Amino acid sequence: MKRIVCLLCCGLLLTGCGNPDTQKINDLIAAQEQTENNDVQSSAETSDVPKPTVAVPDAANGEYDVDLTTLDSNMVYAQVYDMVFGETDYSGKLVRAKGTFDYYQDPQTQKEYFAVLISDATACCAQGIEFVLEGDHTYPDDYPELGSEIVVHGTFNTYEDETGAYVQLRDAVME
Repeated sequence: MKRIVCLLCCGLLLTGCGNPDTQKINDLIAAQEQTENNDVQSSAETSDVPKPTVAVPDAANGEYDVDLTTLDSNMVYAQVYDMVFGETDYSGKLVRAKGTFDYYQDPQTQKEYFAVLISDATACCAQGIEFVLEGDHTYPDDYPELGSEIVVHGTFNTYEDETGAYVQLRDAVME
């Protein structure tokens, strides 16, 4: 008996809330479809119009795609984290960063790595971005002291080697 009552209640709930006058709903749907069709048609009409050219950033004039030097310490750390681990593709972007200089030489391969370390607001955490200076340079002659504050800009690049995936600033310049 309880089952029959439950089934009847469910049936009433499914049919009792309906409105036989569905014309208003149909009119709303038709109006929405017409608006969407107009948007698609208008974008198709404007696709033949030539798009303006985008200016290429110029480091000499202070134009960067990503200028980490203008962000506060909380935001800069979040931005660098996104650049290193996020899903946004920064490849080919001109990036400017400020932080402390760090150096590492792999004992097995003797390969040298140079980085700008960017700390968070409390300086408890740091995220580094490797950089490769344009031209020929020798460490330590052409580099600052370890831990010195530096500003560097270059083209953001990602690469992989046998140990993993990494980011770097290529053709970098220390200011």
